[in-house]
Amino acid sequence: MKKSKSVLFLLGAVFAALLGSTSVSVAEGPFVTSLRGDLGIASDAQIPAKRRIYKDVDPFYRTWKEQPPSMPHKDYSITIKENRCMECHGDESYREEEATKVGDSHYLHHNGRKTHRLAGARFFCNQCHTPLYKVEPLIDNEFKTSTRR
Repeated sequence: MKKSKSVLFLLGAVFAALLGSTSVSVAEGPFVTSLRGDLGIASDAQIPAKRRIYKDVDPFYRTWKEQPPSMPHKDYSITIKENRCMECHGDESYREEEATKVGDSHYLHHNGRKTHRLAGARFFCNQCHTPLYKVEPLIDNEFKTSTRR
């Protein structure tokens, strides 16, 4: 018993010595450019200047068929009790406001039943619709849609 403990201890010591003496080498990979630019990881990020939102523009081209349209205005506060988007985009007001009407699909519940109010899953518009800002892209985008419209 004592001899087996000594052998195990000796093997463990040899193994630890071998592990400690090996050097770890890292393979050179492709150079990755950070979106932070030359700013070090410990430095505070630079907050970009506020960007202009598009106003009074033609409808935007959609990259894929079911893409939600972008908003050419700021996003409004939406709470569980109030959705300010409906002040302009609702059935009663969209003509007077010259705004896009909320799609009929937004009035369908998950079971396919049509309702006179927004479906719960469609109530928070800014889950899918985002304001569109006029900015230069951070990186080149070569995305091409896989289907034709």
